[in-house]
Amino acid sequence: MRHIVITISEIYLDRLSAVVESLRKEGVVVTHLYKFGVIIGIADDSVIPRIRNRKEVISLNEEREATIPPPDADVQLLAEE
Repeated sequence: MRHIVITISEIYLDRLSAVVESLRKEGVVVTHLYKFGVIIGIADDSVIPRIRNRKEVISLNEEREATIPPPDADVQLLAEE
């Protein structure tokens, strides 16, 4: 499951609750809904491509994992001059 942020097209804002309900039926767990067309939620990896291709969706951003090396790793050390 990934955290996602979905932006809905302005022309569908008057039907936002219907869009949200159809996203829920596709497997999206909606955690926040903003009336200006932003939906924050959680979805399985297999659901995300289907949602991204919907006509109502302008964009869908997924949570990305980032790793940072520990402070003593070579990449963190400054070169001595």
